Amino acid sequence: MNRFRRRMRAFLPVLLLFAACGASDPILVLREDGSDFRETMEGLVRELGPEFAFEEKIVEGGFGPREAVSLIAAHRPRAMVLMDNEAIRIHAAAQKLWNDSVVPYPPAIALMAVRVDKAIAGVRNTSGIFYEVPGLTIFLNLRALSKAPIHKVGVIARPYMADFVRESAAWCERESIRLVSHEIPDGRKNVARAVREGIRRLRDREKVDALWILNDNYFLTAEIIREGWIPALERFRKPVLVGVENFVSPGSRFGAYAVLPDHYGLGAQAAGMIVRLKEDGWRMGQKAKVEHPLAVHKVLNLESARKSMRIRPESLMEVDKVVE
Repeated sequence: MNRFRRRMRAFLPVLLLFAACGASDPILVLREDGSDFRETMEGLVRELGPEFAFEEKIVEGGFGPREAVSLIAAHRPRAMVLMDNEAIRIHAAAQKLWNDSVVPYPPAIALMAVRVDKAIAGVRNTSGIFYEVPGLTIFLNLRALSKAPIHKVGVIARPYMADFVRESAAWCERESIRLVSHEIPDGRKNVARAVREGIRRLRDREKVDALWILNDNYFLTAEIIREGWIPALERFRKPVLVGVENFVSPGSRFGAYAVLPDHYGLGAQAAGMIVRLKEDGWRMGQKAKVEHPLAVHKVLNLESARKSMRIRPESLMEVDKVVE
């Protein structure tokens, strides 16, 4: 028996090594609650498989940077996944609080956030996936759907989104699409009125073929939608493109065509980034990379679309969801 125990003690380091090699890599997920986030989580978990173990934390109540530090210290994740701007904010603050000299603060993938590139600017070891679908992707899908030519698209933006609009315009030029921006300066007192004026200008002076509404919460409050967008859009008579499915729901009186990221696809894309991160020894490059979403979900409000454009019947097969 003693000889057996001595042999087992001799083999113990080897057994522990094999156990460590077979153990799942822990991943900490900070996210908001909601069906879209759960769908993204499903894509992440299914694509990564049993080699990874997930610890989820819903960001709510009094959860903040110190609580995040405690979670990281307890679970020692190889990487983190951050869903929504609040999760990114907590991560950035927790990173500054981290003072473990032995274990480095884990790298992170950020997604499901507005302007994720700006949200992670200055945050170390963090990359991400845009939630905003590139304008060119949306407009080419509209071209396939509409019999009318799409050469000029209008957009209302504020200075915060100016760089995103410029980048979109540059890509659109390659497909002979001109993106016309009406910029509303910061500090405008009556934003709803400014939105109405902008839509009139794009309709009457620029004579755009469609209007693209950005996912910018600054312009999408209930008051601005009610007093700005809807009164002006009722007289627009051209396709209105949005990035939120609720805006093309029956009776919304807002958008005709929504192109948004496929949420399961976002999770699968984040899974691919984590696999590459593991292959690189859990080390992220000096410059954070922000990817565009690889898969999109297309929703058409058929009633609104018929009022604003002539639809190619055969193209409806390419739409993921048609609502009436």
